[in-house]
Amino acid sequence: MKIVLANNYYYLRGGSEHVLFDDQKALLAAGCSVLPFAPREEQSLPAATSNYFPMLASHNQAGVVGKIRAVRNLIYAPQVGAQFAALLDSHRPDLIHCHNIYGRLTTAILDEARARGIPVVLTVHDFKLVCPSYLALRNNEPCLQCVDGRYMRCVRWKCHKQSRAASLVYAAEATFNRMYGKYDSVAKFLCPSHFMEETLRAAGFAAERVLYHPNALDPMSYQPQFEAGDYILYAGRLSREKGILTLLDAIEQTGLPLRIAGTGPLLETIAQRIHQRQLPVRLEGFCSAEKLSELYRGSAFSVVPSAWYENASMSILESFAYGKPVVASELGGNTELVCDGQTGKIFSAGNVAELVVALRLLWNDRVAISSMGALARQCIEDKFSHAQRTENLLQIYHALLSQRTGCIHLA
Repeated sequence: MKIVLANNYYYLRGGSEHVLFDDQKALLAAGCSVLPFAPREEQSLPAATSNYFPMLASHNQAGVVGKIRAVRNLIYAPQVGAQFAALLDSHRPDLIHCHNIYGRLTTAILDEARARGIPVVLTVHDFKLVCPSYLALRNNEPCLQCVDGRYMRCVRWKCHKQSRAASLVYAAEATFNRMYGKYDSVAKFLCPSHFMEETLRAAGFAAERVLYHPNALDPMSYQPQFEAGDYILYAGRLSREKGILTLLDAIEQTGLPLRIAGTGPLLETIAQRIHQRQLPVRLEGFCSAEKLSELYRGSAFSVVPSAWYENASMSILESFAYGKPVVASELGGNTELVCDGQTGKIFSAGNVAELVVALRLLWNDRVAISSMGALARQCIEDKFSHAQRTENLLQIYHALLSQRTGCIHLA
């Protein structure tokens, strides 16, 4: 089976790329031929198909004409479609699996797939299909009002980067794709959480096109450490929607030691708060896989204090794989992963008092930390192993190819 994997980035940039590369590795091991497609960038990893990678024009073009062209390419990039067409015609893949494509590859690649009758599946990593700004936030509060398709609210509320101009571009993109049915050619939308699955259906996506397909890990790649360590761990992006400021407020009240692995737009703000308030917090910065493994194994438990609708947090899965329970907010798919009192603690997003209680209860019960960590690890092995995910993914592929040709294609 020959599969194109299309994504806005072909290097490890975030959670969606983590999923992409894990799938690529598993598909290759299953005997599939994988054809990556992404924009051409210095950071891009080597790929046999890199000569087809498009060079994206700068979004900061001068002059009125240049700015109009830049906006057009954010909404729909014909030159990307042309490069994708060349790849398809040269390699004739059986199926296309898209991950994040908006704003860079754009739905131009979906049109080229449709023109050739090639089945497409798309993994839904965030809320872009129902929210122009993709975060499902308004004034830093969770919001899903645009599921009805009235995207111009985004402009009035300045949902993207608190900028009316930026919000207008994203609202125009969402309106264009909806008006012209650009996602109609996607045969299956693969949702990493039931929350996302239900959100798409509420937005009008046909139930038979929306499938639950959870993120996963290879348990054998993670050596668990069930004994409680001497600090709490936050691993993730340092941005407001991740709830990191709520966590710092709770740490100030509890005095518990915290280590923060990651970087992001709030880094300077966080560093200043740690210094000014003399918080027991160590900033670890960007961490390699080896360093992050060391931090997880040495922790007591981790915290995912999200202030937005988490889809399917890879941080939770990684913490579980290392045998560490998680204290998480109740938003989005978090409660599908963290079972309160069994594999961690749940608190109301933004509620510092609840988070303080959860942190203290777990920190002071070292036996519970170990037992919860063991249950968390078992959860990964039973429900979220990459072997199960890969088997499910191949079944989805085979079913689509069977519908297309009337026969089952073997890997």
